[in-house]
Amino acid sequence: MVKKAPAPAKKAAKKRTPGRTDKNVVNVDGRDRRPWALASRERLLIAATEEIAAVGFERARLSEIADRAQMTPGSVYTWFANKEELFREVLEEAFDAQLLSNARSLEKLPADSAPWLLKIATLIPRNSDDDDFTNAQKLLVETYYASWRDPLARDVLAPRVRQHFAMYTKIIDEAKEDGGIDVSLDTQMLASLFLGLAMGLALVGMAGIGQTDPVNWFNIGVLADQVMRPK
Repeated sequence: MVKKAPAPAKKAAKKRTPGRTDKNVVNVDGRDRRPWALASRERLLIAATEEIAAVGFERARLSEIADRAQMTPGSVYTWFANKEELFREVLEEAFDAQLLSNARSLEKLPADSAPWLLKIATLIPRNSDDDDFTNAQKLLVETYYASWRDPLARDVLAPRVRQHFAMYTKIIDEAKEDGGIDVSLDTQMLASLFLGLAMGLALVGMAGIGQTDPVNWFNIGVLADQVMRPK
């Protein structure tokens, strides 16, 4: 009698959690989540943005954020380890939004003919086409405050702060190449000066002082020329 060859061994079926497929699970921060649950996370981020913009980084409370999101305070911990982690992510997102807004405002200017001082003025929080300060602009100021007061926030936000600062150094370096600014002047000093001026004007504006059109910066252009142009 001819013996039949043994049938090939069947591969063990891959175990799966009942009801779980690649299509209905999303990995967020190393943890599997249902896609529909991401909406609750977005609601928390929006609510936290509104709360911090309204009362500031230090006075914002999880209970108020949960109320805004129409969720329980405990649900925050489904997504974030603590209040600080939630706040840092909110500041990161707001900073990114403002950096993008600044970049778009610069793109609206004539590429080759816009004076460097107008470009600097365009970077002031509350861009010229905004009716009022946006939440992103308010949180930009809060980001600098948080970076000063919270070492962990400083480490997280440092790349974005450097990116913000780099917008100023780029404009100044280009102005030096075009002859608009004396090359002997220190770029970092000038960038720090104008960034500090922009943040100060934002604080003044948020305190109720009316905003001036960026074009009005040319009223001080003569003084800037005397100081910064090559002799």
